[in-house]
Amino acid sequence: MIERTLLTLVDRIIADFNKMAFVSGPRQVGKTTLAQHYQRQFSQSLYLNWDTLPHQKRILTDPAFLEKENREPGQPFLVVLDEIHKYARWKNYLKGVYDQYKDEFQFLVTGSGRLDLFKKGGDSLLGRYFSVLLLPLSVGELSEKLNTFTAFKQGLDNPPTDSRDRRGAYQQLFRFSGFPEPFNRGRADFYNLWYAERKQLLVREDIRDASAIRDISLLEHLSHLIPGRIGNPLSINALRQDVGVAFETARDWIALLEQFFYLFRITPYATRIARALRKESKVYLFDWAEIENDSIRFENLVALHLFKAVQVWQAQGNRAISLNFIRNKEKREVDFVLSERGKPFCLIECKASSEELAPNLVYFQEKLKVPVAVQLLHESGVCQKRRAKGMTQWIISADRWLTLLP
Repeated sequence: MIERTLLTLVDRIIADFNKMAFVSGPRQVGKTTLAQHYQRQFSQSLYLNWDTLPHQKRILTDPAFLEKENREPGQPFLVVLDEIHKYARWKNYLKGVYDQYKDEFQFLVTGSGRLDLFKKGGDSLLGRYFSVLLLPLSVGELSEKLNTFTAFKQGLDNPPTDSRDRRGAYQQLFRFSGFPEPFNRGRADFYNLWYAERKQLLVREDIRDASAIRDISLLEHLSHLIPGRIGNPLSINALRQDVGVAFETARDWIALLEQFFYLFRITPYATRIARALRKESKVYLFDWAEIENDSIRFENLVALHLFKAVQVWQAQGNRAISLNFIRNKEKREVDFVLSERGKPFCLIECKASSEELAPNLVYFQEKLKVPVAVQLLHESGVCQKRRAKGMTQWIISADRWLTLLP
């Protein structure tokens, strides 16, 4: 079993900060497995899953059940509450349990995107938790690294030059996604069956149960159109015409698919760029293996690695880091830009194979004075470093460079 590096952040929240750790993420990304693995570090613990009827009954009928647990005084006692968000009154329940027992028990809460719903209104749990996202496996995580932001910036000048021990893992990720089960199986027939079931359950169970959508088949149809729009700014107006719904409906459905970790959005970077694209975001999938086109799949894989890195760095306390893309009205574009406090420090462009720097990458690096520009290649065995006008330029294979990310 692959030990998830996010355990380090979970332990810090629970053991060092004495807060509830909220772990959310896509369906079947390994949240329950992570919780049970962390649970084994405790000599005394309790695991309760809302989907298990005896556990559900215990939570509902005996609010003071924790007081009846046999426990050794002075030793940490972990309580894992899995899928508790499916309980209609879960926020008030957690507030009461934490306030009453925080000095005697430690709490790990896992669930789907619905854990984020409380952020839209008054947050009765404010000050009682820290949240982290468990996302699909990445090259860095498979290398058992939880690289800090400081380590990443230092590595930008000297990325790893030998990727022989990572190329196999990278190829496995590219073909079968970063979800643990299909990645570990490494079989196309298994992935196809797994993918079909996961997507159907996501739309027809998770989203249907949490929303008031009357015709779920139309939202399902919209989800099938999304993979063909990866890598370009998403026109909701064009999408709603294809599905046959109102603009507001299509907009809300995109937000719902984002809420339940089917897709994520990257917004445009517009500071200091004349005639920059400012409104339309680009969307990417958490399961890049769903995309048939290899070039677009590669860009999506890189997008997820960068998105995950930013989430980890923010959870480590670096809230000023952001991920965007650049596109102006002349259609000059760079796939990704990493910024710190709004100032770009790294541009990333994705190419299947090319040892010539993309003109747009050079253009925006010079225009914005970005210290590092990286052209990532799906092709293996490439590692070239250049200096131009005091700035660094890399043409490098993705399996090498992505090890810099957590």
